[in-house]
Amino acid sequence: MAKKTNGTRSEVAGTLNSYQLIIDSLDIRFLHIKQYELDYKWQASHRTLHHSVLWIVQQGSFLLEVDHIRYTCKEGQICILPAHTDISYHAITGELALTSINFDAEISLLSNRSWGHVLNLPVVFDQALHNVQSPIRDMLTHIGDNSPVISLLMQSSLLRILYELMNREMPDQPISPYTHMDNRIHTIIHYLLSHPSRMPEIRELAELVQLSDSHLRKLFIKQTGQAPLHFVHSLKIEQAKRLLATSVKPISQISYELGVENANYFTRMFKAKSGLTPLQYRQQYGLWLNE
Repeated sequence: MAKKTNGTRSEVAGTLNSYQLIIDSLDIRFLHIKQYELDYKWQASHRTLHHSVLWIVQQGSFLLEVDHIRYTCKEGQICILPAHTDISYHAITGELALTSINFDAEISLLSNRSWGHVLNLPVVFDQALHNVQSPIRDMLTHIGDNSPVISLLMQSSLLRILYELMNREMPDQPISPYTHMDNRIHTIIHYLLSHPSRMPEIRELAELVQLSDSHLRKLFIKQTGQAPLHFVHSLKIEQAKRLLATSVKPISQISYELGVENANYFTRMFKAKSGLTPLQYRQQYGLWLNE
């Protein structure tokens, strides 16, 4: 029984680790915010979003269709619409008031996949408005403010809103953010996260899921937007960033713990992916007060 329990803990730890890596590689940039007072004529069909959007419904109701799935959005709810989705909508009440926040969001590890889909986020959040009233109020108060630093307030308020929404949706036993991928890709990513000190060759990964090297390459590019080796390197760099920023371990030790025995090669790989050497990254983001 003890072995079974340890295995379960290992799987949960691996899932939490995968969530952390996804969040660490999530890039978010505020674009603009606007309030709308609408009426029963408000409608549109099959619009493709170029940016991610938050719709905060403050009055009224409307029907929403996202990638051919229908929702009813009501007062007090918040909708998240990831970029590149197909949406249709029309008002079902005479008066409708909503706040729209546009932003860019991308998970660098999975640049060809919707960030909302990867994180298993719902489109509609029920009873969510109460928890985000303060950051929304801060944003609305400063609409039209031309202060050169107001973008910092807008960005931080957007992040606070997303934090509140994502935090309330994350279950006690989180589903891996990779579960919506092909099972073979999910198996490989779970293996990589469970064996951080390994730097497997593509042949080993292909054998793990009983595919040829070429078939695995095609499948990986389709599912993640990256070739297998590039994905492995990206994963290692995200893990390295956390270790560099939160520990004082020598860079050579971090390289070794991540399965890269040649520290010089690790440095070249890190700079190619991040634009900084590991030392430069630590100097900018690390625990410099310990020096």
